[in-house]
Amino acid sequence: MVRILTLTDSLSERAGGLSHATINLAQSAARQWPSAEFLIVSQQDGSEIQCIDQYLPNLTVQAVPCLRNKLFPWSRGLAQTVEALCPDLIHLRGLWRQPSLVSLHWKKSHPEKPLIVQTAGMLEPWARSRKRWLKSVYYRIIEQQLIDNCDLIHATSEQEVHTLQRLGIDKSRIALVEEGVFLPPRQSMDFRPSGSPRKLLFLSRLHPVKGLELLLEALSMLRPRGWICQIVGMGQPDYELHLKQQVSHLNLGDLVHFSGPLSGEAKQRALAEADAFVLPSFSESFGIAIAEAMSWGLPVITTTSTPWPVLADQALGWWVPPSLNDLSEALFDLFQSSDSRLTLMGSRSRQYIAQHYDWMVISQRMSTIYKSLLSCA
Repeated sequence: MVRILTLTDSLSERAGGLSHATINLAQSAARQWPSAEFLIVSQQDGSEIQCIDQYLPNLTVQAVPCLRNKLFPWSRGLAQTVEALCPDLIHLRGLWRQPSLVSLHWKKSHPEKPLIVQTAGMLEPWARSRKRWLKSVYYRIIEQQLIDNCDLIHATSEQEVHTLQRLGIDKSRIALVEEGVFLPPRQSMDFRPSGSPRKLLFLSRLHPVKGLELLLEALSMLRPRGWICQIVGMGQPDYELHLKQQVSHLNLGDLVHFSGPLSGEAKQRALAEADAFVLPSFSESFGIAIAEAMSWGLPVITTTSTPWPVLADQALGWWVPPSLNDLSEALFDLFQSSDSRLTLMGSRSRQYIAQHYDWMVISQRMSTIYKSLLSCA
């Protein structure tokens, strides 16, 4: 039986959409290819998401004990765990962490076996500017070798493909396979309570790249009546505290509500009760939260630092530069919009996602790539 191993730093809510997408891709691929064995190995993070389908006999998940720290989380037995599982192919999701080092060592030990590297937006200019000198050193020592030695690089948007090409990577070595979503049934979308304030939802990890400080500044300028903003997600405790202090400083306590991380039915209810979605990010390779919100029939406000120009091109939402003025203008337009306009935008958004980003279609494309690489190995 062919054994496909997905290796990633974290399956925690702290890792945001990448965690959910990692599990959803593996689950969907396992259904598509029942004669193969799929494994996910991550470093333990203490807040792992609980959305594994227990009825898939060909999918297993393992979290290796990890010494978590901000600089470089370390799992003493990670390389040994990977080696003991004897994978025929490794799909690495994410960079800058120990899984990169382990994947490079595994590839050099097994040059005949395929390695796919998903950069997950971590080579985008904004991401590389954070801790620039550390990443510059680590890139030269590890990531450059990893990219040179891997068999294929997995990008999730045309924007990411262009970034990789600007780094000197030949397009023939890049496979564009977007992330996907599971379309919720329509009956799950009828939770919006009548007579309550309209709700703007932010649902992602809490991290400076997501533009939350920009969002709070814009809301403090507009102070819309009849709206609330629900912030769902988790991040590093000190950054969460910083955001809450900003809300207090801007006197936004009645407008902005923090809900922490939500999963399962609670997450679905947050999406179902929302009237619009916002993700004012400074950098996204795909933006799984945007696609998920659209699948729930929500108009979206996001930035031109995300690969979603379709929002503006097809009047599905707002796609604006990540600046205070532009974000404020988009929010003002949203807050002035009628229910019928938002409903129409949301309906078109859901239809677009159904046509382009269904997980079973995405996983079929990824499984085809797996089979192609394995047949050449």
